[in-house]
Amino acid sequence: MNYSALITLAQKLIQQPSVSPNHHSCHEIIANYLEKLNFNVELMRFDNTLNLWAFHSCKKQQKHTTLLFIGHTDVVDPGDPQFWDYPPFSGLVHNNMLHGRGAIDMKGALAAMLVATANFIDQYPNYQGRIAFLITSDEEGSGINGTTKVVESLIARNEHINYCIVGEPSSQDQLGDVIKNGRRGSLTGQLTIHGSQGHVAYPQFSKNPIHLIIPALSDLLNITWDREKSILFPPTAIQITNIYSNHKNNNVTPHTVILNFNVRFNDKCSIDNIKRYINDIFTRHTLPYNINWKLSAEPYFSKPGQLTNVAINAIKYYQKFEPRLETTGGTSDGRFIAKMGTEVIELGARNHMIHKVNEYIDLIDLKLLSSIYKKIIEDLILIQ
Repeated sequence: MNYSALITLAQKLIQQPSVSPNHHSCHEIIANYLEKLNFNVELMRFDNTLNLWAFHSCKKQQKHTTLLFIGHTDVVDPGDPQFWDYPPFSGLVHNNMLHGRGAIDMKGALAAMLVATANFIDQYPNYQGRIAFLITSDEEGSGINGTTKVVESLIARNEHINYCIVGEPSSQDQLGDVIKNGRRGSLTGQLTIHGSQGHVAYPQFSKNPIHLIIPALSDLLNITWDREKSILFPPTAIQITNIYSNHKNNNVTPHTVILNFNVRFNDKCSIDNIKRYINDIFTRHTLPYNINWKLSAEPYFSKPGQLTNVAINAIKYYQKFEPRLETTGGTSDGRFIAKMGTEVIELGARNHMIHKVNEYIDLIDLKLLSSIYKKIIEDLILIQ
């Protein structure tokens, strides 16, 4: 395994300030890398988002096993650089750590996938099968012009993908200790409670919507969402993310109060039921309200099969332990590929520093991740 090339590529990607949805030359770097490996590379632009679809096969076959790697080049905003020990887009290596925004989520994994593939092709130039990449610059943002649009195009072309590895940071305490094979759905709501504005000294002449909402919040946080336990996912749960009014004057009670919330839901709680439970609470409290809903993702679950078994064995080979299968955490682009009937797993770096100041990846983990990816390719493509 060419580890110096791995570190160099990861540094190049991290050094691009690709805050979502801007790829900031990352896609050109990756396209050039893949073209040198004789990949067929196609750049797909949808509105402000650039996506990359690429595939490689040595022998022309009507039927072949296709392994797809999915990743994203966009990162979240690093915030104020003064809070970072090193510039967030430096890609600096210090004390065996590669520092920078995206080191874990997920430019390190992208480099690991690419170098693993390059080493595989170099070692097995006449392999039978197909390796593909789908890389977007809009995963951390809205996601509406990213992977989902590419998948729509692939379905229209009758593309068939057997297996998919998403490079999201799935690991927790040790690299490879967790493989994700599903995620809960995500439903966001913006609730507006209407009152009437007035002087704080004369509450009898106004209706303070902040006071009105307080009794209902306890009921909201104590909803029994799941009528039976899911065997595939964690329980459905709600989190209130913001409460604010339309006034900043301490002498005035507001006309409205706005509450933002998010529900992560499993297969035992439908979208319709979530809306009904929440509407029932505010109707029961006789509050004048309206809610704007946004569905970000529905739950997806990928039944463990050949890919999962191969990934487990690859991790056992290098790490000497067996990983856990989980469906915890946030949404991922794996849900779009799952619609194609593809077996999907998420396997990447440890997630302890995602979206944090001073994000970094241990070089030992980076090298190990690339080795695990290569063994998965070998065991899936060569042993058919």
